[in-house]
Amino acid sequence: MVKSTSLTKTELVDVLHTAKSSKERNRAVKLLKQFDPMPKYEFDDEGFKNKMQPKKYDYLLGYMCFRCDKVKQSNYKVLWNTSKGCKQICHGCYNQLTEREEIAIMRVANQKAGIIPKGFGLGLTGVGDGTR
Repeated sequence: MVKSTSLTKTELVDVLHTAKSSKERNRAVKLLKQFDPMPKYEFDDEGFKNKMQPKKYDYLLGYMCFRCDKVKQSNYKVLWNTSKGCKQICHGCYNQLTEREEIAIMRVANQKAGIIPKGFGLGLTGVGDGTR
C-alpha cells in the first residue's frame, strides 16, 4: 500500500528537518522511504576517523544520511567534515568507513611483515587477469 505524494524528495527532506512533532516527522520518513537511494561514495577517500564525530542522543532523530542517501531514524548521528563541508551520516556508514581505514592500516602492516604479498587483494597480483 503505497500512498502517492505530490512532494519531491528535496521538499520532504526540508519537511523532515523542520518537523516539530513526531507525527509530522514519522510521516516524512515514511514518504521518504518510497524514494530509491542514490548513494554518494565520492568522499570515501576522506573517510578517516579523526574527521568524524559520532554523537548519541537521548531521543530519536530523523535525518537523511549523506553517504547512503537513506532516511534514518536513530539515536546516533555522525558529523563528517569533508572538503565540501560538514555532512550527516548514519552509524552504519561510519562503521564502514572506519573499518576501511583499519583494514588499510592492517594491510600495510602485514605487507611490511611479509605475511601477505604486496598488492594482494587489490587486483595487482596478476592472478586471474586472463593472461595465462
